[in-house]
Order: sequence, then structure tokens, then C-alpha cells
Amino acid sequence: MMSNNFNTEQKQVSFKAYKDLRQLENALKDLKEANTNLFHLSILGKVNQYCIDKDIMYSMDNSIIKLYWQDLMGKTVNFGSYYNPESGFVFIVGYLMTIFLHKINGKSLATLSSGSYGIFRGIGGSEAQATMSLKMLNSGCYLLILRGDKSELNFL
Repeated sequence: MMSNNFNTEQKQVSFKAYKDLRQLENALKDLKEANTNLFHLSILGKVNQYCIDKDIMYSMDNSIIKLYWQDLMGKTVNFGSYYNPESGFVFIVGYLMTIFLHKINGKSLATLSSGSYGIFRGIGGSEAQATMSLKMLNSGCYLLILRGDKSELNFL
């Protein structure tokens, strides 16, 4: 097999977990200031954890959460939510939303028992990264997933 290397760098994935919404907001601000538009960025979080952090009533209507992320990241940001037996109700923001909510036989990938793990592996996460990220998400952390050039991710 021939390798065509036209100075294209390998895309890599980075998973970071934040216990606190403020920490995540600060990380996003730092990314914005660093002008790192070369990243594909996604955020996952448990709906009930967001409600606790924002001190709002839990609701099946996620429009408040959607507005929050649109204010923070722009009106065109992808937003969705799903229910997974292990994780509960989860919201997802960013480029991975379409993958998580992609339907197979009428069910979103993320709603399947190993769906999130499979997606984490499929986008380039190691077994350890996928397992740890899922554990962190299930324990109430917010997950920031970045995909970009290796040199760009090393900047973080």
C-alpha cells in the first residue's frame, strides 16, 4: 500500500472530563482565545447534573440547556439529547451529535448499551480512553472531546 503524505497530519482525539461546569466554561474560553478553530469539538453531559449545577428544576424539555450552549458556542451549534440505560439522560453539543443520534433500526446509536463506548472507539479513542470517559460521564462529569491535528492537541 502506498502512503500519500502531502504534509497532512494525523487527526487525533482528546477526551477531557470536568467535574464542574465552570471548569469546562474556562477551558472553552481558553480554546476560543487560543483561536483553535482547527478543532472539532463536542461536549457530553448528564441532563440532571446540568440542572443541579445551574440550580434549575429538572425537566424533560432540554430547550434551556440548548439555549445555554447556543449562547456559549453560537446559534448554529449542533445540540441533541438521548437516553442510555447506563448513563441516563445525556445532552450532546457539537460535531459528534449527528453520530450519537444516528439511527439504526429506529434506535439512536447512543441509546444502545455499548453505543457511546463504540462511538468513542470509532472516533479514535483507545479502549482505556473510551472506558474512562464513559465512567466519568456516568459519574456526572462533563466530557469535552476534541478532534484535531496532533500538534494542535499537544498545545492543550
